[in-house]
Amino acid sequence: MPRIILLKEGQAIPYELETYPVRLGRHPDCTVQLDSNMVSRFHAQLVQKDNRVLLEDLESGNGSFLNGKQLEASKPAALKHGDRIKLGPIKFRFEDESTVDAESSKYNAPIGLELNEEASSTIMGSAVAGGYGLLDVRPEDKLKGILKINKALAGTVEISSISPKILDALFEIFPQADRGSILMKESQTAPLVPVAQKHRSINDDDTVRLSRTIVDKVLTEKTGILSADAANDSRFSASESISSLTIHSMMCVPMLNLEDQPFGVINLDTQNPMKRFTDDDLQLLLAVASQSANAYENARLMVTYMAKQKQDKEMGIARNVQHALLPEHLPQVPDYQFFASYDSAQEVGGDYFDCFMIGKDKVCVSFGDVAGKGVPGALIMSRMSSVVQNTMTFTDSVAVAIQRINDHMCHNMVEGRFVTYILGVIDLKTHKITLANAGHMSPVIKKTDGTIEEMSDDSTGIPVGIMSGYPYEIIERQIDPGDVFTLVTDGVDEAMDPAGNLYGKDRVIDFIRNGSSDPEQLGKDMLADVRAHANGRPQNDDITIMVFGRKL
Repeated sequence: MPRIILLKEGQAIPYELETYPVRLGRHPDCTVQLDSNMVSRFHAQLVQKDNRVLLEDLESGNGSFLNGKQLEASKPAALKHGDRIKLGPIKFRFEDESTVDAESSKYNAPIGLELNEEASSTIMGSAVAGGYGLLDVRPEDKLKGILKINKALAGTVEISSISPKILDALFEIFPQADRGSILMKESQTAPLVPVAQKHRSINDDDTVRLSRTIVDKVLTEKTGILSADAANDSRFSASESISSLTIHSMMCVPMLNLEDQPFGVINLDTQNPMKRFTDDDLQLLLAVASQSANAYENARLMVTYMAKQKQDKEMGIARNVQHALLPEHLPQVPDYQFFASYDSAQEVGGDYFDCFMIGKDKVCVSFGDVAGKGVPGALIMSRMSSVVQNTMTFTDSVAVAIQRINDHMCHNMVEGRFVTYILGVIDLKTHKITLANAGHMSPVIKKTDGTIEEMSDDSTGIPVGIMSGYPYEIIERQIDPGDVFTLVTDGVDEAMDPAGNLYGKDRVIDFIRNGSSDPEQLGKDMLADVRAHANGRPQNDDITIMVFGRKL
Protein backbone atom coordinates (compact mmCIF):
# COMPACT_ATOMS: atom_id res chain seq x y z
CA MET A 1 0.00 0.00 0.00
CA PRO A 2 1.40 3.46 -0.88
CA ARG A 3 2.37 5.70 2.02
CA ILE A 4 4.16 8.92 2.82
CA ILE A 5 6.85 9.21 5.48
CA LEU A 6 6.93 12.40 7.52
CA LEU A 7 10.54 13.21 8.44
CA LYS A 8 10.28 15.16 11.68
CA GLU A 9 12.91 15.77 14.35
CA GLY A 10 14.93 12.78 13.29
CA GLN A 11 11.94 10.43 13.32
CA ALA A 12 10.18 8.75 10.41
CA ILE A 13 6.38 8.83 10.86
CA PRO A 14 4.44 6.77 8.28
CA TYR A 15 0.97 7.61 6.95
CA GLU A 16 -0.75 4.84 4.97
CA LEU A 17 -2.64 6.09 1.91
CA GLU A 18 -5.91 4.18 2.09
CA THR A 19 -8.55 6.63 0.82
CA TYR A 20 -8.21 9.64 -1.45
CA PRO A 21 -7.86 12.54 -1.65
CA VAL A 22 -5.30 12.88 1.15
CA ARG A 23 -5.13 16.54 2.16
CA LEU A 24 -2.00 18.02 3.74
CA GLY A 25 -2.08 21.30 5.66
CA ARG A 26 -2.62 23.16 8.93
CA HIS A 27 -6.42 22.85 9.00
CA PRO A 28 -7.86 20.23 11.42
CA ASP A 29 -9.92 18.78 8.56
CA CYS A 30 -6.75 17.78 6.71
CA THR A 31 -5.94 14.07 6.58
CA VAL A 32 -2.40 14.89 7.69
CA GLN A 33 -2.36 18.01 9.85
CA LEU A 34 0.96 19.87 9.82
CA ASP A 35 2.07 22.16 12.61
CA SER A 36 3.90 25.00 10.85
CA ASN A 37 2.99 28.61 10.07
CA MET A 38 4.78 28.23 6.75
CA VAL A 39 2.26 25.62 5.65
CA SER A 40 -1.09 26.75 4.25
CA ARG A 41 -4.40 25.66 5.75
CA PHE A 42 -4.98 23.39 2.77
CA HIS A 43 -1.50 23.22 1.27
CA ALA A 44 -1.51 20.19 -1.03
CA GLN A 45 -3.27 16.91 -1.63
CA LEU A 46 -2.55 13.42 -2.89
CA VAL A 47 -4.98 11.99 -5.43
CA GLN A 48 -5.15 8.67 -7.25
CA LYS A 49 -5.58 8.26 -10.98
CA ASP A 50 -5.02 5.15 -13.10
CA ASN A 51 -3.55 3.34 -10.07
CA ARG A 52 -0.94 6.06 -9.63
CA VAL A 53 -0.61 8.57 -6.83
CA LEU A 54 -0.27 12.24 -7.79
CA LEU A 55 0.74 15.29 -5.76
CA GLU A 56 -1.24 18.48 -6.35
CA ASP A 57 -0.50 21.92 -4.93
CA LEU A 58 -3.64 23.69 -3.68
CA GLU A 59 -2.43 27.23 -4.45
CA SER A 60 -0.38 27.26 -1.27
CA GLY A 61 1.43 30.38 -0.11
CA ASN A 62 4.93 28.88 -0.05
CA GLY A 63 4.48 26.28 -2.77
CA SER A 64 4.86 22.52 -2.93
CA PHE A 65 8.15 20.95 -4.04
CA LEU A 66 8.73 17.54 -5.58
CA ASN A 67 12.39 16.44 -5.63
CA GLY A 68 13.43 20.08 -5.25
CA LYS A 69 11.26 21.40 -8.10
CA GLN A 70 8.24 23.58 -7.37
CA LEU A 71 4.91 22.34 -8.69
CA GLU A 72 2.53 24.52 -10.60
CA ALA A 73 -0.76 25.05 -8.76
CA SER A 74 -3.58 22.68 -9.73
CA LYS A 75 -1.27 20.64 -11.97
CA PRO A 76 -0.82 17.23 -10.31
CA ALA A 77 2.51 15.42 -10.72
CA ALA A 78 2.79 11.64 -10.56
CA LEU A 79 4.84 10.23 -7.70
CA LYS A 80 7.26 7.34 -7.84
CA HIS A 81 8.94 5.28 -5.17
CA GLY A 82 11.46 7.37 -3.24
CA ASP A 83 10.26 10.84 -4.32
CA ARG A 84 10.90 13.69 -1.89
CA ILE A 85 8.10 16.12 -1.04
CA LYS A 86 8.60 19.44 0.72
CA LEU A 87 5.77 21.68 1.96
CA GLY A 88 7.31 24.73 3.56
CA PRO A 89 9.83 23.31 6.07
CA ILE A 90 7.98 19.98 6.28
CA LYS A 91 9.60 17.07 4.44
CA PHE A 92 8.00 13.82 3.28
CA ARG A 93 9.14 10.83 1.34
CA PHE A 94 6.77 8.83 -0.86
CA GLU A 95 6.81 5.04 -0.78
CA ASP A 96 5.08 2.61 -3.11
CA GLU A 97 6.85 -0.74 -3.09
CA SER A 98 4.66 -2.03 -5.92
CA THR A 99 6.55 0.27 -8.29
CA VAL A 100 10.00 -0.92 -7.28
CA ASP A 101 11.66 -3.16 -9.85
CA ALA A 102 12.78 -6.64 -8.87
CA GLU A 103 16.49 -5.82 -9.05
CA SER A 104 16.31 -3.02 -6.52
CA SER A 105 13.73 -4.62 -4.24
CA LYS A 106 15.80 -7.73 -3.64
CA TYR A 107 18.08 -5.67 -1.44
CA ASN A 108 15.19 -4.76 0.86
CA ALA A 109 16.06 -1.08 0.85
CA PRO A 110 13.08 0.87 2.24
CA ILE A 111 12.16 4.50 1.73
CA GLY A 112 14.69 6.96 3.11
CA LEU A 113 17.51 4.43 2.74
CA GLU A 114 19.78 4.00 -0.26
CA LEU A 115 22.11 1.01 -0.26
CA ASN A 116 24.52 1.43 -3.18
CA GLU A 117 25.78 -1.85 -4.60
CA GLU A 118 28.71 -0.21 -6.39
CA ALA A 119 30.01 1.26 -3.15
CA SER A 120 32.59 -1.40 -2.38
CA SER A 121 33.86 0.62 0.56
CA THR A 122 37.43 1.00 1.64
CA ILE A 123 37.50 -0.37 5.17
CA MET A 124 40.28 1.28 7.14
CA GLY A 125 39.57 -0.48 10.43
CA SER A 126 37.21 -2.90 12.10
CA ALA A 127 36.41 -4.25 15.55
CA VAL A 128 34.25 -7.13 16.70
CA ALA A 129 31.09 -6.05 18.52
CA GLY A 130 30.12 -7.44 21.88
CA GLY A 131 30.18 -6.15 25.43
CA TYR A 132 31.88 -2.78 25.63
CA GLY A 133 34.80 -3.46 23.29
CA LEU A 134 38.39 -3.25 24.43
CA LEU A 135 38.24 -1.78 27.91
CA ASP A 136 41.87 -0.66 27.80
CA VAL A 137 41.15 1.69 24.88
CA ARG A 138 40.13 5.12 26.20
CA PRO A 139 38.35 3.65 29.26
CA GLU A 140 37.60 7.11 30.65
CA ASP A 141 35.93 8.19 27.42
CA LYS A 142 33.99 4.94 27.25
CA LEU A 143 32.73 5.40 30.77
CA LYS A 144 31.74 9.00 30.02
CA GLY A 145 29.97 7.91 26.84
CA ILE A 146 28.07 5.14 28.59
CA LEU A 147 27.07 7.46 31.42
CA LYS A 148 25.94 10.07 28.90
CA ILE A 149 23.79 7.51 27.08
CA ASN A 150 22.36 6.28 30.38
CA LYS A 151 21.50 9.82 31.41
CA ALA A 152 19.91 10.59 28.04
CA LEU A 153 17.78 7.46 28.14
CA ALA A 154 16.88 7.51 31.83
CA GLY A 155 13.20 6.78 32.28
CA THR A 156 12.58 6.29 28.54
CA VAL A 157 10.22 3.39 27.84
CA GLU A 158 8.82 4.56 24.50
CA ILE A 159 10.86 2.72 21.86
CA SER A 160 10.26 5.45 19.28
CA SER A 161 11.84 8.03 21.62
CA ILE A 162 15.09 6.12 22.19
CA SER A 163 16.75 6.59 18.78
CA PRO A 164 16.64 10.43 18.63
CA LYS A 165 18.01 10.61 22.18
CA ILE A 166 20.85 8.25 21.27
CA LEU A 167 21.83 10.43 18.30
CA ASP A 168 21.70 13.58 20.42
CA ALA A 169 24.07 11.95 22.90
CA LEU A 170 26.36 10.68 20.13
CA PHE A 171 26.70 14.17 18.66
CA GLU A 172 27.95 15.30 22.08
CA ILE A 173 30.32 12.35 22.44
CA PHE A 174 31.62 12.79 18.85
CA PRO A 175 31.70 16.56 18.13
CA GLN A 176 33.28 15.88 14.71
CA ALA A 177 30.19 13.97 13.51
CA ASP A 178 28.17 15.77 10.82
CA ARG A 179 25.52 13.16 10.18
CA GLY A 180 24.15 10.23 12.11
CA SER A 181 21.52 7.62 11.54
CA ILE A 182 20.10 4.55 13.24
CA LEU A 183 18.56 1.75 11.20
CA MET A 184 16.68 -1.18 12.65
CA LYS A 185 14.67 -4.20 11.56
CA GLU A 186 11.64 -5.73 13.27
CA SER A 187 12.84 -9.31 12.74
CA GLN A 188 15.89 -11.14 11.47
CA THR A 189 14.35 -11.43 7.99
CA ALA A 190 12.87 -7.90 7.85
CA PRO A 191 14.62 -5.07 5.97
CA LEU A 192 16.57 -2.32 7.67
CA VAL A 193 14.45 0.78 8.23
CA PRO A 194 15.74 4.23 9.22
CA VAL A 195 14.26 5.05 12.62
CA ALA A 196 16.22 8.23 13.39
CA GLN A 197 18.49 10.70 11.60
CA LYS A 198 20.41 13.76 12.73
CA HIS A 199 22.35 16.44 10.83
CA ARG A 200 24.37 19.34 12.10
CA SER A 201 23.30 21.33 9.06
CA ILE A 202 19.57 21.78 8.52
CA ASN A 203 20.18 21.94 4.76
CA ASP A 204 21.42 18.34 4.53
CA ASP A 205 19.40 15.83 2.55
CA ASP A 206 17.31 13.53 4.75
CA THR A 207 18.09 10.39 2.79
CA VAL A 208 20.25 7.85 4.63
CA ARG A 209 22.91 6.69 2.15
CA LEU A 210 25.05 3.75 3.14
CA SER A 211 27.38 1.34 1.41
CA ARG A 212 25.83 -2.11 1.10
CA THR A 213 29.31 -3.62 1.49
CA ILE A 214 29.71 -2.00 4.88
CA VAL A 215 26.19 -2.78 6.07
CA ASP A 216 26.47 -6.43 5.02
CA LYS A 217 29.80 -6.83 6.79
CA VAL A 218 28.51 -5.13 9.94
CA LEU A 219 25.41 -7.36 10.11
CA THR A 220 26.87 -10.69 9.01
CA GLU A 221 30.15 -10.48 10.94
CA LYS A 222 28.78 -8.40 13.84
CA THR A 223 31.74 -6.08 13.28
CA GLY A 224 32.17 -2.36 13.72
CA ILE A 225 33.60 -0.68 10.60
CA LEU A 226 35.76 2.45 10.24
CA SER A 227 36.14 3.93 6.76
CA ALA A 228 38.55 6.83 6.69
CA ASP A 229 39.00 9.46 3.97
CA ALA A 230 36.37 7.68 1.87
CA ALA A 231 35.75 10.61 -0.47
CA ASN A 232 39.35 10.55 -1.73
CA ASP A 233 39.44 6.82 -2.46
CA SER A 234 39.18 5.85 -6.12
CA ARG A 235 36.98 2.91 -5.28
CA PHE A 236 34.21 5.31 -4.19
CA SER A 237 34.27 7.29 -7.45
CA ALA A 238 31.03 5.72 -8.66
CA SER A 239 29.27 5.88 -5.33
CA GLU A 240 26.82 8.71 -4.81
CA SER A 241 26.43 7.62 -1.20
CA ILE A 242 30.08 8.50 -0.48
CA SER A 243 31.64 10.80 -3.04
CA SER A 244 28.73 13.15 -3.70
CA LEU A 245 28.32 13.76 0.00
CA THR A 246 32.05 14.32 0.52
CA ILE A 247 32.29 11.85 3.37
CA HIS A 248 35.86 11.93 4.66
CA SER A 249 35.30 9.46 7.47
CA MET A 250 32.50 7.18 8.66
CA MET A 251 31.79 4.58 11.31
CA CYS A 252 29.12 1.89 11.28
CA VAL A 253 28.54 -0.48 14.19
CA PRO A 254 25.92 -3.15 14.93
CA MET A 255 23.44 -3.26 17.80
CA LEU A 256 23.08 -6.77 19.22
CA ASN A 257 20.10 -8.20 21.05
CA LEU A 258 20.15 -10.51 24.07
CA GLU A 259 20.76 -13.49 21.76
CA ASP A 260 23.84 -11.72 20.36
CA GLN A 261 22.10 -11.20 17.01
CA PRO A 262 22.18 -7.84 15.18
CA PHE A 263 18.88 -5.98 14.99
CA GLY A 264 20.19 -2.62 13.80
CA VAL A 265 23.16 -0.41 13.00
CA ILE A 266 24.40 3.01 14.09
CA ASN A 267 26.18 5.08 11.45
CA LEU A 268 28.15 8.32 11.93
CA ASP A 269 30.10 10.28 9.31
CA THR A 270 32.05 13.51 9.05
CA GLN A 271 32.77 15.83 6.14
CA ASN A 272 35.70 17.57 7.79
CA PRO A 273 39.00 16.06 6.52
CA MET A 274 40.78 17.47 9.58
CA LYS A 275 38.52 15.62 12.04
CA ARG A 276 38.45 12.07 10.83
CA PHE A 277 37.38 9.23 13.07
CA THR A 278 40.05 6.95 14.51
CA ASP A 279 40.24 3.35 15.72
CA ASP A 280 39.77 4.64 19.26
CA ASP A 281 36.59 6.41 18.15
CA LEU A 282 35.34 3.11 16.71
CA GLN A 283 35.96 1.36 20.02
CA LEU A 284 34.11 4.13 21.82
CA LEU A 285 31.16 3.92 19.44
CA LEU A 286 31.01 0.14 19.93
CA ALA A 287 30.79 0.64 23.68
CA VAL A 288 28.06 3.23 23.33
CA ALA A 289 26.20 1.04 20.80
CA SER A 290 26.25 -1.85 23.25
CA GLN A 291 24.65 0.29 25.92
CA SER A 292 22.15 1.66 23.39
CA ALA A 293 21.21 -1.88 22.38
CA ASN A 294 20.63 -2.70 26.04
CA ALA A 295 18.32 0.30 26.28
CA TYR A 296 16.30 -1.00 23.32
CA GLU A 297 16.10 -4.48 24.80
CA ASN A 298 15.03 -3.09 28.18
CA ALA A 299 12.37 -0.93 26.53
CA ARG A 300 11.09 -3.90 24.54
CA LEU A 301 10.93 -6.02 27.66
CA MET A 302 9.07 -3.23 29.43
CA VAL A 303 6.61 -2.93 26.53
CA THR A 304 6.09 -6.69 26.62
CA TYR A 305 5.63 -6.62 30.39
CA MET A 306 3.14 -3.76 30.21
CA ALA A 307 1.22 -5.54 27.44
CA LYS A 308 1.16 -8.68 29.58
CA GLN A 309 -0.09 -6.67 32.56
CA LYS A 310 -2.82 -5.17 30.42
CA GLN A 311 -3.75 -8.58 29.04
CA ASP A 312 -3.86 -10.08 32.53
CA LYS A 313 -6.10 -7.27 33.70
CA GLU A 314 -8.43 -7.72 30.75
CA MET A 315 -8.50 -11.48 31.31
CA GLY A 316 -9.38 -10.86 34.94
CA ILE A 317 -12.31 -8.72 33.82
CA ALA A 318 -13.33 -11.43 31.32
CA ARG A 319 -13.21 -13.99 34.13
CA ASN A 320 -15.55 -11.87 36.24
CA VAL A 321 -17.89 -11.41 33.29
CA GLN A 322 -17.97 -15.13 32.62
CA HIS A 323 -18.64 -15.99 36.25
CA ALA A 324 -21.48 -13.47 36.19
CA LEU A 325 -23.09 -15.63 33.48
CA LEU A 326 -23.15 -18.60 35.84
CA PRO A 327 -25.96 -18.81 38.40
CA GLU A 328 -25.12 -17.13 41.68
CA HIS A 329 -27.69 -19.23 43.53
CA LEU A 330 -29.25 -22.56 42.64
CA PRO A 331 -32.99 -23.18 43.09
CA GLN A 332 -34.19 -23.73 46.65
CA VAL A 333 -37.25 -25.96 46.35
CA PRO A 334 -38.89 -28.51 48.65
CA ASP A 335 -37.81 -32.15 48.27
CA TYR A 336 -34.79 -31.32 46.04
CA GLN A 337 -31.18 -30.28 46.51
CA PHE A 338 -28.84 -28.82 43.86
CA PHE A 339 -25.05 -28.32 43.82
CA ALA A 340 -22.58 -27.15 41.16
CA SER A 341 -18.89 -26.20 41.04
CA TYR A 342 -16.88 -24.66 38.21
CA ASP A 343 -13.06 -24.44 37.92
CA SER A 344 -11.52 -23.24 34.66
CA ALA A 345 -8.04 -24.36 33.61
CA GLN A 346 -7.25 -20.81 32.44
CA GLU A 347 -8.60 -17.38 33.38
CA VAL A 348 -11.71 -18.16 31.37
CA GLY A 349 -13.05 -21.50 30.22
CA GLY A 350 -15.47 -23.34 27.98
CA ASP A 351 -17.48 -25.34 30.50
CA TYR A 352 -21.05 -24.28 31.14
CA PHE A 353 -23.86 -24.96 33.56
CA ASP A 354 -27.10 -23.32 34.55
CA CYS A 355 -30.00 -24.24 36.81
CA PHE A 356 -33.07 -22.04 37.18
CA MET A 357 -36.81 -22.08 37.79
CA ILE A 358 -39.34 -22.18 34.94
CA GLY A 359 -42.46 -20.78 36.54
CA LYS A 360 -43.25 -22.21 39.97
CA ASP A 361 -43.32 -25.94 39.26
CA LYS A 362 -40.39 -26.69 36.97
CA VAL A 363 -36.59 -26.52 37.14
CA CYS A 364 -34.34 -26.29 34.09
CA VAL A 365 -30.99 -28.11 34.28
CA SER A 366 -28.51 -27.07 31.57
CA PHE A 367 -24.98 -28.49 31.37
CA GLY A 368 -22.35 -28.41 28.63
CA ASP A 369 -18.73 -28.50 27.55
CA VAL A 370 -17.47 -26.39 24.65
CA ALA A 371 -14.86 -27.96 22.36
CA GLY A 372 -11.78 -25.98 23.35
CA LYS A 373 -10.91 -23.88 26.35
CA GLY A 374 -9.59 -20.42 27.06
CA VAL A 375 -10.96 -17.36 25.28
CA PRO A 376 -12.48 -19.16 22.23
CA GLY A 377 -14.32 -21.60 24.50
CA ALA A 378 -15.45 -18.79 26.80
CA LEU A 379 -16.96 -16.83 23.90
CA ILE A 380 -19.01 -19.82 22.74
CA MET A 381 -19.93 -20.58 26.35
CA SER A 382 -21.33 -17.06 26.78
CA ARG A 383 -23.33 -17.42 23.58
CA MET A 384 -24.67 -20.79 24.74
CA SER A 385 -25.72 -19.31 28.07
CA SER A 386 -27.64 -16.53 26.37
CA VAL A 387 -29.34 -18.87 23.89
CA VAL A 388 -30.52 -21.26 26.63
CA GLN A 389 -31.90 -18.46 28.81
CA ASN A 390 -33.76 -16.87 25.90
CA THR A 391 -35.12 -20.17 24.61
CA MET A 392 -36.38 -21.42 27.97
CA THR A 393 -38.19 -18.12 28.50
CA PHE A 394 -40.66 -19.11 25.78
CA THR A 395 -40.99 -22.87 26.28
CA ASP A 396 -40.62 -25.56 28.92
CA SER A 397 -40.63 -28.36 26.34
CA VAL A 398 -37.24 -30.05 26.10
CA ALA A 399 -38.06 -31.36 22.62
CA VAL A 400 -38.79 -27.87 21.32
CA ALA A 401 -35.97 -26.18 23.24
CA ILE A 402 -33.16 -28.53 22.18
CA GLN A 403 -34.09 -28.02 18.53
CA ARG A 404 -34.09 -24.24 18.84
CA ILE A 405 -30.85 -24.18 20.81
CA ASN A 406 -29.09 -26.41 18.29
CA ASP A 407 -30.39 -24.49 15.28
CA HIS A 408 -29.31 -21.18 16.77
CA MET A 409 -25.83 -22.44 17.67
CA CYS A 410 -25.42 -23.93 14.18
CA HIS A 411 -26.00 -20.49 12.68
CA ASN A 412 -22.59 -18.83 12.13
CA MET A 413 -20.87 -21.46 14.28
CA VAL A 414 -17.07 -21.43 14.02
CA GLU A 415 -15.79 -24.50 12.20
CA GLY A 416 -14.48 -27.15 14.58
CA ARG A 417 -16.34 -25.68 17.56
CA PHE A 418 -19.30 -27.46 19.12
CA VAL A 419 -20.87 -28.08 22.51
CA THR A 420 -21.54 -31.43 24.16
CA TYR A 421 -24.70 -30.67 26.06
CA ILE A 422 -27.46 -31.98 28.32
CA LEU A 423 -30.79 -30.21 28.73
CA GLY A 424 -33.26 -31.33 31.36
CA VAL A 425 -36.52 -30.10 32.87
CA ILE A 426 -37.70 -31.38 36.26
CA ASP A 427 -41.44 -31.30 36.95
CA LEU A 428 -41.71 -30.70 40.69
CA LYS A 429 -45.32 -31.94 40.78
CA THR A 430 -44.92 -35.24 38.95
CA HIS A 431 -41.24 -35.71 39.93
CA LYS A 432 -40.33 -36.55 36.39
CA ILE A 433 -37.28 -35.34 34.48
CA THR A 434 -37.26 -34.91 30.71
CA LEU A 435 -33.78 -35.07 29.16
CA ALA A 436 -32.03 -34.56 25.83
CA ASN A 437 -28.36 -35.56 25.50
CA ALA A 438 -26.34 -33.89 22.74
CA GLY A 439 -23.09 -35.84 22.75
CA HIS A 440 -22.24 -35.48 26.44
CA MET A 441 -21.26 -38.12 28.98
CA SER A 442 -24.44 -39.67 30.34
CA PRO A 443 -25.64 -38.54 33.78
CA VAL A 444 -24.69 -41.07 36.48
CA ILE A 445 -27.69 -41.86 38.70
CA LYS A 446 -27.22 -43.34 42.15
CA LYS A 447 -30.22 -45.16 43.63
CA THR A 448 -31.00 -45.42 47.33
CA ASP A 449 -29.69 -48.99 47.39
CA GLY A 450 -26.33 -47.87 46.01
CA THR A 451 -26.84 -49.21 42.52
CA ILE A 452 -25.67 -47.10 39.57
CA GLU A 453 -27.74 -46.36 36.50
CA GLU A 454 -26.65 -44.74 33.25
CA MET A 455 -28.75 -43.82 30.26
CA SER A 456 -28.29 -45.79 27.06
CA ASP A 457 -25.75 -44.52 24.54
CA ASP A 458 -28.40 -45.04 21.88
CA SER A 459 -30.26 -42.03 23.22
CA THR A 460 -27.21 -39.75 22.86
CA GLY A 461 -27.28 -37.44 19.84
CA ILE A 462 -24.56 -35.39 18.19
CA PRO A 463 -23.16 -32.29 19.92
CA VAL A 464 -24.90 -28.95 19.56
CA GLY A 465 -23.68 -26.75 16.73
CA ILE A 466 -22.84 -29.44 14.18
CA MET A 467 -26.02 -30.12 12.18
CA SER A 468 -29.11 -27.95 12.09
CA GLY A 469 -32.42 -29.79 12.38
CA TYR A 470 -30.92 -32.88 14.01
CA PRO A 471 -33.70 -35.04 15.63
CA TYR A 472 -32.65 -35.46 19.25
CA GLU A 473 -34.20 -38.29 21.27
CA ILE A 474 -36.12 -37.19 24.34
CA ILE A 475 -36.04 -39.35 27.48
CA GLU A 476 -38.47 -39.11 30.37
CA ARG A 477 -37.65 -40.70 33.72
CA GLN A 478 -39.18 -40.79 37.17
CA ILE A 479 -37.08 -39.33 40.01
CA ASP A 480 -37.55 -41.50 43.06
CA PRO A 481 -36.81 -40.31 46.60
CA GLY A 482 -33.08 -40.61 47.25
CA ASP A 483 -32.08 -40.59 43.55
CA VAL A 484 -28.92 -38.54 42.95
CA PHE A 485 -27.93 -37.35 39.45
CA THR A 486 -24.25 -36.46 38.78
CA LEU A 487 -23.03 -34.65 35.67
CA VAL A 488 -19.35 -33.95 34.98
CA THR A 489 -17.28 -32.52 32.14
CA ASP A 490 -14.25 -34.34 30.75
CA GLY A 491 -11.98 -32.24 32.97
CA VAL A 492 -12.95 -34.69 35.71
CA ASP A 493 -12.39 -38.12 34.12
CA GLU A 494 -9.40 -36.83 32.08
CA ALA A 495 -7.60 -35.27 35.05
CA MET A 496 -4.00 -36.56 35.15
CA ASP A 497 -1.59 -37.31 37.95
CA PRO A 498 2.16 -36.44 37.62
CA ALA A 499 2.76 -39.81 35.91
CA GLY A 500 0.12 -39.09 33.25
CA ASN A 501 -2.51 -41.51 34.58
CA LEU A 502 -6.12 -40.45 33.98
CA TYR A 503 -8.71 -40.20 36.73
CA GLY A 504 -10.97 -42.21 34.42
CA LYS A 505 -14.69 -42.79 34.04
CA ASP A 506 -14.59 -45.99 36.12
CA ARG A 507 -13.22 -44.05 39.08
CA VAL A 508 -15.97 -41.45 38.60
CA ILE A 509 -18.63 -44.16 38.82
CA ASP A 510 -16.95 -45.93 41.76
CA PHE A 511 -16.65 -42.67 43.65
CA ILE A 512 -20.36 -41.89 43.12
CA ARG A 513 -21.33 -45.43 44.15
CA ASN A 514 -19.34 -45.22 47.39
CA GLY A 515 -19.80 -41.53 48.02
CA SER A 516 -22.27 -39.51 50.02
CA SER A 517 -25.96 -39.49 49.14
CA ASP A 518 -26.07 -35.78 49.91
CA PRO A 519 -25.66 -33.93 46.54
CA GLU A 520 -23.62 -31.05 47.92
CA GLN A 521 -21.31 -33.29 49.94
CA LEU A 522 -20.87 -35.69 47.02
CA GLY A 523 -19.94 -32.83 44.66
CA LYS A 524 -17.40 -31.32 47.05
CA ASP A 525 -15.85 -34.70 47.86
CA MET A 526 -15.50 -35.58 44.17
CA LEU A 527 -13.74 -32.29 43.41
CA ALA A 528 -11.37 -32.91 46.32
CA ASP A 529 -10.67 -36.45 45.07
CA VAL A 530 -9.85 -35.18 41.59
CA ARG A 531 -7.44 -32.66 43.10
CA ALA A 532 -5.85 -35.40 45.21
CA HIS A 533 -5.42 -37.57 42.10
CA ALA A 534 -3.72 -34.70 40.22
CA ASN A 535 -1.32 -34.37 43.17
CA GLY A 536 -0.13 -30.92 42.16
CA ARG A 537 -0.11 -31.44 38.40
CA PRO A 538 -1.44 -28.31 36.68
CA GLN A 539 -5.06 -28.54 35.59
CA ASN A 540 -5.21 -29.10 31.82
CA ASP A 541 -8.96 -28.75 31.29
CA ASP A 542 -11.96 -27.07 32.87
CA ILE A 543 -13.56 -29.04 35.72
CA THR A 544 -17.30 -28.69 36.23
CA ILE A 545 -19.51 -30.86 38.44
CA MET A 546 -23.27 -30.67 38.93
CA VAL A 547 -25.13 -32.90 41.41
CA PHE A 548 -28.84 -32.82 42.17
CA GLY A 549 -31.30 -35.22 43.73
CA ARG A 550 -34.62 -35.80 45.40
CA LYS A 551 -34.57 -35.96 49.15
CA LEU A 552 -35.77 -39.06 51.01
